[in-house]
Amino acid sequence: MCGQFLGAENVRRVVDAVDGGDANATARQSPGRLAAVLTREAEKWSVGDLLYRPYSACRLDIPAESDGAYVIEAQAKWSALTVDSMREPKYAKSWRQVNDQVFVEQEPGQPIVTLLVACGIPGAASEQEAELPLQMTIMDPGLGVEQRQSLLSTFARTLVDELACTGDPVVPAQLLR
Repeated sequence: MCGQFLGAENVRRVVDAVDGGDANATARQSPGRLAAVLTREAEKWSVGDLLYRPYSACRLDIPAESDGAYVIEAQAKWSALTVDSMREPKYAKSWRQVNDQVFVEQEPGQPIVTLLVACGIPGAASEQEAELPLQMTIMDPGLGVEQRQSLLSTFARTLVDELACTGDPVVPAQLLR
């Protein structure tokens, strides 16, 4: 089921990259069901609502040669950050604008990359697209930039398509420098 979110080929490449054997993939719901939950939240949203819980879309536990495991997790939620806040100096330092609707944050040395997408939901308040962007995060054990980028862009495109975002946001394959 993780392949539905992240792309089956991407999942295979990541497992191979960390010399994993049998990866344990956990996805609690399909992309369509996650989109339905996120849609309901967006439709109920009103200006001033700031806290939305993250949903684990997919988790890969890949056995390591030592006793541990490599863990890769993809999460999605509505963000408390706004599209306009990306212009503020404190956010502009760490967030990079990919295009008018997509922003990415990758802190050097951190195994987390986060993406914001302006995604309007039909039936939600008119301000929702700019005030409540979709936030997606990939947490990993230190994958290479290309693998991380491929997982995140595929994950984002999957959810944007499932949500049928108004404004037709374009999530490119190239997110990170």
